[in-house]
Amino acid sequence: MFVSPRFIFLASLMLLVVACTQTEQPEQGMSSQNVTQPVVSHEVGDTETLESKLVFEPARVDMGSVKEGEEATVYLRVRNSGDAMAQIADVQTSCGCSVAEPEERLLMPGGFTRIKVVIDTFAKLDDVKKWVSLTDTEGRSSKAWLTLNVRPNPHMGDSSRSIFDGKCAACHFDTAKGKSKGPELYKAVCGMCHGAAAEGAAAPALRQHRDKQLLSTLIANGTGSQHMPGFALKEGGPLTDEQISALSEWLSELDE
Repeated sequence: MFVSPRFIFLASLMLLVVACTQTEQPEQGMSSQNVTQPVVSHEVGDTETLESKLVFEPARVDMGSVKEGEEATVYLRVRNSGDAMAQIADVQTSCGCSVAEPEERLLMPGGFTRIKVVIDTFAKLDDVKKWVSLTDTEGRSSKAWLTLNVRPNPHMGDSSRSIFDGKCAACHFDTAKGKSKGPELYKAVCGMCHGAAAEGAAAPALRQHRDKQLLSTLIANGTGSQHMPGFALKEGGPLTDEQISALSEWLSELDE
């Protein structure tokens, strides 16, 4: 029986199309319906985590406007969206100026509780963003984001408080210990105000400065404001002369 070359070519082409369009099957003994995929947060800087059945409702809250120095308080509602009891094991906040405490930790399915959050607005201005995160006993997490606007308070200039004291020290003082290189020092004591890449955020951008001596003087002595005190040890700050030199040299070499 004679088979034309054209027939052989068309048959081969059909087999190739079928092979390419087949769906990959799960491995033997594994059901694709039983594979749990991690839920990845899309917030910058977050690592891959599984979402808890304990969820904030809502997950984003605008706290309105307050004067600098006033405490801003909000109650966040948390619901158990699962079909089994769940327990809050830990609650964390974005920095030491925020304190969060749940009213109840063990929740029945469908049950609710509240987390009281108090934010100290000292040395903050304009738009402020904070987060509160809870972790359940299975290691799964949920996060809520808080925004507020902090207005200038003319009386704050008379305050003896410093960002290097009390709860503020956890972010502005303690973080400098043991660091000697410019990038790590910047991340430790500057980035939360001046932006992760020195592009400016709550405080002005630093990328355009090329004068190392001027930068050293500003870092060491500050601007006379509670928002930018002197960071040198002699001014009550956390940085040694060597740390200030390394930080100012790194900043002076940044590209605009």
